[in-house]
Amino acid sequence: MNKEVAITDKDLSLLGHVKVSLVANIGSAEMTIDELFRLQGKDLVTLDQGVEAEVTLLLNGRPVARGELVAVEDKLGVRITELV
Repeated sequence: MNKEVAITDKDLSLLGHVKVSLVANIGSAEMTIDELFRLQGKDLVTLDQGVEAEVTLLLNGRPVARGELVAVEDKLGVRITELV
């Protein structure tokens, strides 16, 4: 009998102190090295995604969730819409 257990149902107390890197990937841009080196303060880099685009959360480089950008006071946050 193969019974799946949700990760939130497992005892993670032994791992609770381990630090991980969580990155919100909101888009990318392609440019030449020359364009990159000419960038200056206040220049804008246009990403390949629109304002309403889905955000992918990467845990140590691997996708773990998707969501949408939200404003949280004077910071940005991600509202989770899907776990992957």
